[in-house]
Amino acid sequence: MDKKIIVLFLVLGIILSGCQIAEEQIEEPIETGEEELDDTAETEGETEEINVTEPEEGLNETIEPEEETEDINATEPEENVLTIEIDHLTLSQKYVTIEKGTTIVWINKESHPHMLAAHYGEFRSTRLEQGDSFNHTFDEVGEYTYICAIFKTQIRGTITVE
Repeated sequence: MDKKIIVLFLVLGIILSGCQIAEEQIEEPIETGEEELDDTAETEGETEEINVTEPEEGLNETIEPEEETEDINATEPEENVLTIEIDHLTLSQKYVTIEKGTTIVWINKESHPHMLAAHYGEFRSTRLEQGDSFNHTFDEVGEYTYICAIFKTQIRGTITVE
């Protein structure tokens, strides 16, 4: 048991001496490679004067573009255009109501091909592979029910044009 106590004190002594070494190392100044500042140090109640250099000419200048450019927000939807995505054998919007003259763009986001067709032949897409899109402008008021000719039972939608 006496050996265990002696070993414990030795370990504590080593740990504590290691902490003192770490504190001493932290107190030493770290060289940054930058220009040395004035040697005056801050003392009680006094402030240190620092040599400040002016920035080089041209660093704070604003560069104006030669030509005016129009700010375009690519995420803003176009007027009278509605996008419906096909993904995971579903439509992002199954039932939509739109104004006459609106264009709907269907985008196939999945690896399965799709072919959209209205029940009474108002529109029919070509085979849409992943990333392909199809659009149709609705110029007549009415209700248009459509399906995917490949996945008839999974993909169905209705468009109401007012």
